[in-house]
Amino acid sequence: MLAELGFKKMPFDKSIKVQDLYKSNDANEIEVRFEYLKQFRGILLLTGEPGSGKTVMLRKFVHGLNPASYEHCYSPHTTVSKTEFYRQLNSLLKLIPKSSKSILFNQIQNGLWDLYKNQGKIPCLILDECHLMDDNTLEELVLLTNFEMDSQMPLILILSGFHDLAEKLKRRRHESLNQRVTMRYHMSGMDCDDTKNFIIHHLKTAGRSDPLFNDSAYEVITKLSMGLPRKVGNLCLNAMTLASVKGLSTIDGDVVHKAMGGV
Repeated sequence: MLAELGFKKMPFDKSIKVQDLYKSNDANEIEVRFEYLKQFRGILLLTGEPGSGKTVMLRKFVHGLNPASYEHCYSPHTTVSKTEFYRQLNSLLKLIPKSSKSILFNQIQNGLWDLYKNQGKIPCLILDECHLMDDNTLEELVLLTNFEMDSQMPLILILSGFHDLAEKLKRRRHESLNQRVTMRYHMSGMDCDDTKNFIIHHLKTAGRSDPLFNDSAYEVITKLSMGLPRKVGNLCLNAMTLASVKGLSTIDGDVVHKAMGGV
C-alpha cells in the first residue's frame, strides 16, 4: 500500500516526531496553557475522550522542556495504592527508596522543594490516566502540593484523563483539589476543516503531496470519527487499504463508509 499510494513511510504513525505533529486548534489552545504553567507553575487539568491526543500533547510538552530548568516525572500508572503512588514518585524523582508512606511523603516534598529552591529547577509532575485514580490517592495530591503553609507552588502538576476526571473533582470530597486547579482544558475533537488539514498534513509528512481524499471523504471521516485524531488516522488507513485493493486513485465518502467496518 505504501508504494502504490506514493508514501515513503507509514502515515499516522504514533511514533511521529513531535516537530512533525499537526497543530490543531486543540493543540494551540493547550500550548498557551503550557506556556502559562512554565512561567507561573500550578495545576493543569487536561481532559478529553480516548484518542483525542492528550498523551501526544504531553509528549510534545515534555520534549520542549529545557532539562537545565525543569525536572519532569511522567507516570501513566494511577491505579495503585497511596503508598505505591508515593513509591512511584519517589523513584521518578531518583530519591532514596523508602518503605514508610509518611517518610516517602516527607522525602518527596523535600525533594520537590530542593529542586525548586536549591537546584533552580521547576519540578513537573505529569500524571496520566487520572480518571482511574481512586479517591484516596486523589486526596493525597492536596497534601503533596501544600508548601510553606499553602503559600508556595514550586511545581507544575498536570492531571490528564477522561472527562470523568473533571466530574470526579466536582464532588464535595475533592473540592479542595478542584479549587487548586489553575488551568483547565477539554480536548473536544477537530471540526471538518481541522480534520481535513490534519489528514493532508500527515499524508505530506509520509511523502505524498497529491490529493488522495475528496471533500465528501473529509466530511464522512469527521462525522464517523467525531474528529478524534486516533480515530481519524485509523479510518484513513482502512480507507486507503480498501482503495489500494480496489485500485482507486481517489477516496470518496462511499469508500470511507465501506472502510468503517474495519476500524
